[in-house]
Amino acid sequence: MPPGGKQYWIRTEQGRVWGPYQIDALERLRGQLTEKAQASLDGKEFRSGMEFPELRSLLTARRAAVPAPASTPPPPKERPTPASGMYVGPALRAMLEGTSARKHVEEPAAAPAPEKPPPPPPPRPTGPPVMRPAAVMQSEKLVLPDQGTLADVSPVRLYALAALAGANGWLELHLESARMITVSFRRGAPDHLSTDDPELSLSRFLQGRKVVTPEQASQAEAHATKSGVDVVSALFQLQFIPPADAHKLLGEHALFLLDRVIETSRATFSFQKDAPSPPGAFALGHKWTLLAEAVRRLDPAPLRARLGKQLARVVQRSGGSSIGKLEELALTAQEARLYASIDGTRTGEQLVEQHGAPGTVRLLHLLTELKHLSFGESGEAPRPASAASPPPAPPPPPAAAPEPAAQTAPPPAAAKPVPPPPPRPAAAARPTPARGSAPVAKPAPPPPKPAAPTRTYATPPADETPQAQLARLRGVVARLEKGTHFEALGLDKKAAAADVKKAFVLLARDLHPDTVTDPSQAELREVKESLFARVNEAAQVLGDDARRKEYEAELTGDKKDVDIGRIFDAEEKFQKAEILIKARKYKEGLALLDEAIQLNDQEAEFYAWRGYARFLLAGDRKQAFDDCATEVKKALKLVDRCLPAHLFLGHMHKVVGNLKAATSSFQRVLDLDDKHVEAQR
Repeated sequence: MPPGGKQYWIRTEQGRVWGPYQIDALERLRGQLTEKAQASLDGKEFRSGMEFPELRSLLTARRAAVPAPASTPPPPKERPTPASGMYVGPALRAMLEGTSARKHVEEPAAAPAPEKPPPPPPPRPTGPPVMRPAAVMQSEKLVLPDQGTLADVSPVRLYALAALAGANGWLELHLESARMITVSFRRGAPDHLSTDDPELSLSRFLQGRKVVTPEQASQAEAHATKSGVDVVSALFQLQFIPPADAHKLLGEHALFLLDRVIETSRATFSFQKDAPSPPGAFALGHKWTLLAEAVRRLDPAPLRARLGKQLARVVQRSGGSSIGKLEELALTAQEARLYASIDGTRTGEQLVEQHGAPGTVRLLHLLTELKHLSFGESGEAPRPASAASPPPAPPPPPAAAPEPAAQTAPPPAAAKPVPPPPPRPAAAARPTPARGSAPVAKPAPPPPKPAAPTRTYATPPADETPQAQLARLRGVVARLEKGTHFEALGLDKKAAAADVKKAFVLLARDLHPDTVTDPSQAELREVKESLFARVNEAAQVLGDDARRKEYEAELTGDKKDVDIGRIFDAEEKFQKAEILIKARKYKEGLALLDEAIQLNDQEAEFYAWRGYARFLLAGDRKQAFDDCATEVKKALKLVDRCLPAHLFLGHMHKVVGNLKAATSSFQRVLDLDDKHVEAQR
């Protein structure tokens, strides 16, 4: 097969895998791949990319920076010096001094040459990285560390790494008070939080919310101690918590604990991989949205202190590997405007002053921890433009410099060497670039970047009335109904992922529903909600390599009849149904499961949950057993290793008294997951 027909998987030195792509598609990655990148023809066995002759031209070697100061000491030694005992006349002295006049002027600066050994200090900073904890090194590689301290890896970074990896297990924070908070993750999303700190317990939380009184809390604790159950069960048994509000209160307490986790800065942590979720666990929401909302609830004062001197540095967008996608954070209109305004010319302090302290500090903390933004080396970086103005002042001194050079030749014959001075004006021409730097300073200001949004179809013209904007956006909605995702973002089919992210941010700034603050403009808000949902969907599809490849295949007619939107909609309905069923709202959960199966009838877990929910809802469970078991077994026909189906069959057999069949089903669960708590019971 010719190289042009091969499909390549590429693994970057950061561990990310791209592909499969043909070699002509890989041309777009030229300059982004280094010689350390690996390639594979099957996506499983990777070899060094340099072993593929057709890929060598795409892989660039890193250039090591060679310090220039090493070349500066030799010049002073090359100055011509007369031999000892040699007579040096006025003309010869003028020639020698004329060729090295500037070097004599710089010679006092050459004296500090011994001061340039301070470059040794740079190696000293390289010392500490050797002592950097393993947790830091793992987090830099986007790997969730097994243990460490929050001084090395922040709670936001830990949560994001767990979400990115779709981790299953327990994240345990060991606080300075010798207490512990445990976060249980399932598929990267928190589904249960617990603590042994009485100040953060559910009973204390409910007292603060005035759901229960201190007397009721004390009775529940006494009942729990006497009966050997936990306080939550005691509260239910004593009916101190309304059953209808139980799910809501438990979810709110979990988010309360999540806030305590995100705001903690002094603690150690450990992660127990593949630890099972506790009984009663349920999904709290979308993993990235939960993180963004938790950061929005942080107190900005300690957060600003945590950022410290970094706010004095330039804020810039990070290239390369970021954690998660910006679109999944569901930024508000104000946050989207702030992110779009970051152009690498302003410090964090300037952004805080311009956009307001609380929201800006929280967003900078969130996006820097997720590597969407970063702080430059120095806050003085954007000011060279203003510092470039002094160079015009130095030009006059060089004009004075030629006069002493002319004075060094006292004889009148030195008047003829006046032609050499013209080359000196050539040196004086060097300051003229300083004058030329003034025009360089003109392109430096960011005015062109504000012009970028004017290229989007969402940017309103000047002085547009709400009625005119409504009519214009309705036309956009009609046009995009049959348009592609590329048209929705205003991009062509060759746009890179970075272009997709940039287009989404610019469009969100004008299309986010929160930009409509007047309650009387409800129609305009609805139109913007529709457009924002359309743009968000397009960004999520085109920003994901796998989904984009499927979508492009669909556009070219090479794709099977698979509607990605329906699959994701079905998954969302299933997650909601799962929460309702666990809260014993079986009818509402069954209705959502029916809708999910209509959208995607090839998902085994949907049938398992529907059959089990019908069994729990039935008045006569023995009579309903056969029909419900048949429904659950549909899941096993689709996927024989469907763990929920085996688990539910075990519970159903146990209820109707068929203990032998129940034991067999539970054993099958343990074969699939030997740490499954419910099956072990």
